[in-house]
Amino acid sequence: MAGGALDNNDEEISGINVTPLVDIMLVLLIIFMVTATFIANKAIELKLPEADSAQTQKPDEKTMTFAIDKDGKLWLDDKQVGFDEVGPAIRAERDKKPGVNLAASISADAKTPYEVVVKLIDIVRKNEIIDFAITTDPASTPAPGSEGAAPAPAAP
Repeated sequence: MAGGALDNNDEEISGINVTPLVDIMLVLLIIFMVTATFIANKAIELKLPEADSAQTQKPDEKTMTFAIDKDGKLWLDDKQVGFDEVGPAIRAERDKKPGVNLAASISADAKTPYEVVVKLIDIVRKNEIIDFAITTDPASTPAPGSEGAAPAPAAP
């Protein structure tokens, strides 16, 4: 027994048992991962329209992300803004990154009125952002007629 009262051995304890430290670190890692999952899911709730031609794209540092919920509320990079604040925000971003061609990624709920989406696109284009993408979800079921047309009958 190391360090026991009945032990007459005068040796010093030269090692530290790291097993409890590892156990604590694993528990903290699990707590962190679970908490991060809940925090990440507190985003703006959008039901994006589906499209057969949807493509996966990674946003980069020159992309401004806009979202419009079903009630027509506008969000810029997870902050709620008004439509009148979009132009100044684009100009401020352009001042931060001179010489970089800014792009916009626009996400709108499937129930968002078309008029609101067009209004945002108009503001973005007036502020000299010509590269923009409309975000969609990949279609879960093929659209009618997208499986391919029936073959034409053979000529006699």
